[in-house]
Amino acid sequence: MAQTLRELGHEVTVLTTSASGSLGTDDPWVVRTGDLQASSTLRRLLRRPLPDARVEQDGGSAVSDDAPEPSRIFTRGLVPDSWVLTWLPYLIPVARRVIRERRIEALITNAPPDSTHLLGLALGCKRPAWIADFDDGWRYEPVMGPWPTAIQDRLDATLERRVVRSADAVVGITEPIARDLSERFGCLVYDIPSGWGPARLDAEVASVAPPELDPGVVNLVHTGVLSHPERRDPRGLFRALESLVARDPEVASRLQLTLAGTLKGEDRRMLDALTPSVRGMVHEVGFLPRSQALALQRAADALLLISTGPHQQVVTAKLSEYLLAERPILAVSSENEAARIIRETRTGTVVAPEDIDALSDALQSSIDGRLASSFQPQGLERYVQPAPAKEFAAVIEAAIAQHSRA
Repeated sequence: MAQTLRELGHEVTVLTTSASGSLGTDDPWVVRTGDLQASSTLRRLLRRPLPDARVEQDGGSAVSDDAPEPSRIFTRGLVPDSWVLTWLPYLIPVARRVIRERRIEALITNAPPDSTHLLGLALGCKRPAWIADFDDGWRYEPVMGPWPTAIQDRLDATLERRVVRSADAVVGITEPIARDLSERFGCLVYDIPSGWGPARLDAEVASVAPPELDPGVVNLVHTGVLSHPERRDPRGLFRALESLVARDPEVASRLQLTLAGTLKGEDRRMLDALTPSVRGMVHEVGFLPRSQALALQRAADALLLISTGPHQQVVTAKLSEYLLAERPILAVSSENEAARIIRETRTGTVVAPEDIDALSDALQSSIDGRLASSFQPQGLERYVQPAPAKEFAAVIEAAIAQHSRA
């Protein structure tokens, strides 16, 4: 989003943490601040794993199953999150300096972590126009679950309320997030997807060759983390695959499921429990650099998306990549934002994870051509840059106008 806003003529400065290292593109528009989490000694004491340079397609880092659990005092002791202690004290003075020196007209706080939004409150009346941008819900469908104590819960609710009611504009990255904030606080909340730039993705894959796929079969490809608690459960898909092959053994020689990504211990146990014929249909290529994963998506006959669980707001960066790969999507999905977008854009088939018969039929449809025929894209422009950046630019202008009237 920041890059596209710059291309539209806006001067954009990004403030971020030093805990994840730096990039060659940092200067001069990225400013990194101090962060206690950058201290390897502190991370060891708190049992926080060191950042891994290998990042999966949907944001999960390649951390070993044997990595120790972080200290619960650290993860659930501070409201709204641990960054309020490790990063916010460094961020506030740097933000004040950058706003002053670069004559910033609008502040955009983007979360998670939720404590990032507290910057807008901390800057007080001298802050510029403020847009609170929610990539995840704060108290809506929280990933971490309920707070251990009532005092923490009340404080968390108070902070969220103050942020939403104090900001000059509020944005949700998905429709469920925006609707929730609007209904609970009675204010206007804009729904603006993050969007991807097709030209930048094209440039990433231009000179990259994907792993070789078998030309004699239908290649169904999944990139990124295969399973994730409450977010991604592939067991229904594997049951459906077993059922389909039991009814029609020839499927085993006509369909190949390619998995690109780091497999966890639980993933391997699921795969090893498959019958030999179905296990032989699964082709593992392991972790791939992002550019190769993108190239693999475009070489596939169809793309597999797994998005399950109770969270309606779920839509990952991987879906944006899939949409731009121009391949039909087989989505094993609960009723969430990802499912809505696929149906709205007519880019594939959505099947509930517990409907084994429907999943078997969807897998069969990837072989007989029905899945390919369902791929009739429409309305994709809203999810492709520069459309989202233009929407966001309009919100920035509205926030500046609102701030000047206050």
